[in-house]
Amino acid sequence: MVNIILAGYDKEMCPSLYFDDYIASLHKLEKAAFGYGSYFALSMMDRHYRSDMTVEEAVDLVDKVIMEIRLRLVVAPPNFVIKIVDKDGAREYAWRESIKDASVVAS
Repeated sequence: MVNIILAGYDKEMCPSLYFDDYIASLHKLEKAAFGYGSYFALSMMDRHYRSDMTVEEAVDLVDKVIMEIRLRLVVAPPNFVIKIVDKDGAREYAWRESIKDASVVAS
């Protein structure tokens, strides 16, 4: 079973985000997460996400989500990769590699 979050950009549709679950149900969304950490991630995004966010604001929100997952999830992953998908393509933006990164966000 596989769940997929698929992001893309085209000139007519602009940015798009889709969630495709293991039973092939495809949904277009503004924000998405899955897995055990998604309960914390989606609640943070529901509260703080805005469709007009800058990249810096979005990355700040992602950092808050990562910190929340690390604080609340017993088996939180040690590493996170932040990627950007926009008119310039898809690229790796940043790594969050250890719990000490979370203390920087909390400051």
